[in-house]
Amino acid sequence: MIYKLIGENDYKNPIYTIIKNRDINADTFFNLNSSVINHYSLLNNMDKGINCLLKHIELKNNIFIQVDSDCDGYLSSAILINYLNQAFPGTKVKWRLHDKKDHGASLETIPEDTHLLIIPDAGSNQYTIHQELKERGIDTLVLDHHECEKESNAAIIINNQLSNKYQNKRLSGVGIVYKFCKALDDKLCLDLADSFLDLVAIGNIGDVIDLREPETRYYVKKGLKQIKNPLIKEIVGRQSFFLDGNINIHFTAFSIVPFINAAIRYATMEEKTDMMKALLGSQESVYYPRKKIYEPIVKSVARRISNTKNRQKKSLEKPVNVLIEQLIKENKTNDKVIVLDVSDELKSSFTGLVATQLAKKFKRPVMLGRKTKEGKFGGSARGYEKSGIKDFKKLLTETGLFNFCEGHANAFGFEIEAEYFENLSTQLNSIIEADVLLEDVHEVDFIIPAADMDATLIKSIHKYRDDWGSTVEEPLIAIEGIQINNTDVRVYKNRTSTFVINVGEYKLTKPYYKGDFDELFDNGDETFYLDVVGKCKVNKYENKSAPAVEIVDIEVTDSFLF
Repeated sequence: MIYKLIGENDYKNPIYTIIKNRDINADTFFNLNSSVINHYSLLNNMDKGINCLLKHIELKNNIFIQVDSDCDGYLSSAILINYLNQAFPGTKVKWRLHDKKDHGASLETIPEDTHLLIIPDAGSNQYTIHQELKERGIDTLVLDHHECEKESNAAIIINNQLSNKYQNKRLSGVGIVYKFCKALDDKLCLDLADSFLDLVAIGNIGDVIDLREPETRYYVKKGLKQIKNPLIKEIVGRQSFFLDGNINIHFTAFSIVPFINAAIRYATMEEKTDMMKALLGSQESVYYPRKKIYEPIVKSVARRISNTKNRQKKSLEKPVNVLIEQLIKENKTNDKVIVLDVSDELKSSFTGLVATQLAKKFKRPVMLGRKTKEGKFGGSARGYEKSGIKDFKKLLTETGLFNFCEGHANAFGFEIEAEYFENLSTQLNSIIEADVLLEDVHEVDFIIPAADMDATLIKSIHKYRDDWGSTVEEPLIAIEGIQINNTDVRVYKNRTSTFVINVGEYKLTKPYYKGDFDELFDNGDETFYLDVVGKCKVNKYENKSAPAVEIVDIEVTDSFLF
């Protein structure tokens, strides 16, 4: 077990130390309020975009919205369509979902009678398509947040990355659409936009946007306190067992976003369409063959996307195992970066998910590529943040080998020429420094001697549980020299089994699976010394608070019979 301090080991002032370690401004953390908001007028082309939309609505023209194929994309479009339906009943708004995990607009799928195309969460750099649409007499409005080289000459682009006056570059597509709706509110003397802040929050979390940014954090915190969308409420209701108090960032990232993403990647087109309808507040009823009844579409969708998530999990098992066998056979498991050609082994919609699983399995970055129609290689890359490589995308970009690496620091897509891809693993092995540890290195906020550890510290950190999650990592602590007896170790079985070590005024806990930890304490000794890395939790049992450290890693440093 390897762990290291992030910063100063000041566990007497735990919260101030933790937020300092995460490079968060203390004032905005403790006093987060509307003063952090950037006004929508700071976004380039906002007035132009509003006037363009209102012109087409006044002329009763046809508006077409291309929904982008990720959580942020679906929710961005849902905000915009819901707003237009409420503000302008009867307006002709059509929308389309991608068949696969594609991004942006496609000329052949835009209806011929379209007057205005709107692309939320994508499309900034589709310059050729913008020009062709302009020549057809179709206006294009892009509401996006992705980086691109320049502003289009043939479309109206509202993008925080292209707006020098708009300081927040860490706001996703839902945020830009929300800003557009706020501008419409002011123009039309309405008050509709804030009712979609729940989708703004979930979209930013789903797109793994940096929540250290005060404005983005403000919208996420505010949005999660007002869940209004009918489908999101239904999904939350089905996951209520896992809720501990308010709906927070961590819960959203693990119990809402994955279900939406699973449906986008793995559901049938009918199922995806129903999900979009549910996000748009449809009052339809859907037939449930198993019970031979009709049920509200939101209830049907919430149940079906849960089933889709389970089907996706099972479907991933085979390709993951096949690739693990391939890695072992080709003796690549010790490569500093695992690079595989999966052209014939893996569905394109699974590439990122499988890359994530392999990165966790082998504790190192992974690149899965497939040959494109143009003879190049494109695919998904996933870093492993607990290793010594903190920004995998930056490392690859600096090699100069790639046509592009687009996405987040450790989760992104890439394209590279075929001749470079063939020897990529060898080149990366030589580039990465020899002292980079490709194994779990737990970055902890505190290293605490067992004698100094108490329940007060656990409660202090747990108090801020709703603030941790996504890019603001939950605090980890290391406790050294814990002395226990064999009788302090228990496995409790209820709805789930829990491994528990009693340490006086607090406990060490972890979900238990058969065989876990058994070998640590069955050597015949009675007294053990432990080092533990874990997270601070306060569990509730029969209306009593039970401070605990949830074990992330554990090591027995010594043991003896008496």
